[in-house]
Amino acid sequence: MRWHDAHNHLQDPRLGDAPATRLAQALSAGVAGMVVNGTCETDWPTVLHLAERFAEVIPAFGLHPWRVPTRSACWLETLEGFLDRCPGAGVGEVGLDGWILDQSAERCLELGIGPSGPAPMPMQVEALDAQLDLAATRGLPVSLHCLRAWGPLLDRLRNRAPLPRGFLLHSYGGSRELVPELVRLGAHFSLSGHSLHPRKADQLAVFRAIPRDRWLVETDAPDQLPPPEWISHPANGPGGRPVNSPANLPRIAIGLATHLGVPAADLAALCEANWRRFFGRPASGT
Repeated sequence: MRWHDAHNHLQDPRLGDAPATRLAQALSAGVAGMVVNGTCETDWPTVLHLAERFAEVIPAFGLHPWRVPTRSACWLETLEGFLDRCPGAGVGEVGLDGWILDQSAERCLELGIGPSGPAPMPMQVEALDAQLDLAATRGLPVSLHCLRAWGPLLDRLRNRAPLPRGFLLHSYGGSRELVPELVRLGAHFSLSGHSLHPRKADQLAVFRAIPRDRWLVETDAPDQLPPPEWISHPANGPGGRPVNSPANLPRIAIGLATHLGVPAADLAALCEANWRRFFGRPASGT
């Protein structure tokens, strides 16, 4: 079976300083392709380098809502430059995050937000709008992060022309009631191994209500660690803390298929077809 990781951060330092080794491990495990998402100006060069070296990598470049406070004055022009160099890239990871606004200063520093704290919602919206405009103008797919900000996100999507390539709600955590309108607006939805935790049973139930031609699977590595029984490739980050590896995707996807009541081979074929349509090219599988 060929599996396709719709969203990860292979460039993240928590996965070590040899991302090519992690990629090779994932390919050996049965991952045919992956979308590697940048989050800020400092990691976009590494994402570009991985995409230039490996045909299995589809790059995405974007300013994550957590990184908005530390952007430079020329961040948007820099982003345009990376998209110029990779015409087949996506825009991501971008989005809105209300959860981070409620976190302590210590927690924000731990997450790398910076000493000024998280960006207020209007500032996040400004950055998101600029990046959605880029995606619309260039006809690129968008990978969206949304956490406790569904109202503001829906406002942004309703009050603009539909994105020509649509958008992926990665690790979808919204309600079942939102699904029909999000589908109408152009959404695809990916599910991560984190949803295999028993406390996330409601998330799996919501996913069953999503049209199957909008399903994708992801790792969000090094985050969204699945339960131990669905980890095939244990990995540790700084300080020995466990992290998620892209090589876990086949095992995660089999767990998702089991819980969704879909044969694993059918899920793999379905997600590959959706991957080709949404991202606009097949993974090479080399």
